[in-house]
Amino acid sequence: MKKLGRLAITALALLLPTIGGEALANGDSKADIATTYPAYQRLLDDYLVVTSTAPFETRFDYIRLHDNIGRYERFANVRRELLSTSPSAMTPAQRRAWAINTYNFLVIEAVTHHLVSTQVNKYMMAQGWRGLMNTTVQQIRVEGHTLFQAPLVEIDGRVYSLDEFERAFVFEGWDLASTKPRPKSLDPRAHFALVCAAQGCPSLRPRAFVAESLDAQLDRAVRDALASPSHLQWNATVGQLSGSSIFEWYAADFGGPDQAFEFMRVHAPPEIGAVLASRETKRLDRIVPWSWKLNLVPPKPRSPAPDSSGTGRR
Repeated sequence: MKKLGRLAITALALLLPTIGGEALANGDSKADIATTYPAYQRLLDDYLVVTSTAPFETRFDYIRLHDNIGRYERFANVRRELLSTSPSAMTPAQRRAWAINTYNFLVIEAVTHHLVSTQVNKYMMAQGWRGLMNTTVQQIRVEGHTLFQAPLVEIDGRVYSLDEFERAFVFEGWDLASTKPRPKSLDPRAHFALVCAAQGCPSLRPRAFVAESLDAQLDRAVRDALASPSHLQWNATVGQLSGSSIFEWYAADFGGPDQAFEFMRVHAPPEIGAVLASRETKRLDRIVPWSWKLNLVPPKPRSPAPDSSGTGRR
């Protein structure tokens, strides 16, 4: 761990052509995004870093944002943008796009504000320590609550935690434990658009979701996620199929295990999709271990120290 004053790290260079290409591939319009969610989009433009294009992966620079003294004003502007209209006044597509963006923003805001824990003992304080950086989602505490249980936002007079907000607005108000039928309009692809700040989650998309291109954006998010070994793996040597915990935790959102397997087959890369189609057992053999480490921008590798002998290195 580092002292609070040494938290700043250097981010990897932003891959701007990749981000722009991703937007065009999704079929979304920059004009739509600029008109609908300009403040949130600027936040992504400034702090989201593409770390890999194959598979597609991103990290968020929470540290640099935390160290920015203007973050409070910036967060307030994004909140006003996202919360200026009641979701009851939106179309279903507008509401789902809004809900995904709002959920992801609330995660960014809460993690950034609570990136540093002030729970240090007197011995550490005597040495000049004022806080320790949290490195996992599970370490984040908001007023004594976990990240997902903390009250973070008020919508139409009711306060929601992330878990409550997700169920209420992204997944049609349907409870996983409900005995009622799953709403036909529920779209499980949203699970690959929601980002919980952990490395185990699907990657945060570089473009805000908008109603006009929501279907294409969600489809791209799923396909990119299932192209990553973090969410789908086929080991031909041992004949083992491994998949994300999302398919286990939220199987009911897909309609059940059989439907979850079919979902994987449809959205998997062609070579894995062919394997899934030929399997007799329509189940995962193994769940990919979930990483709760924060999806921080990795530090830039340090250059080798110069050779002090004067003879140089071979």
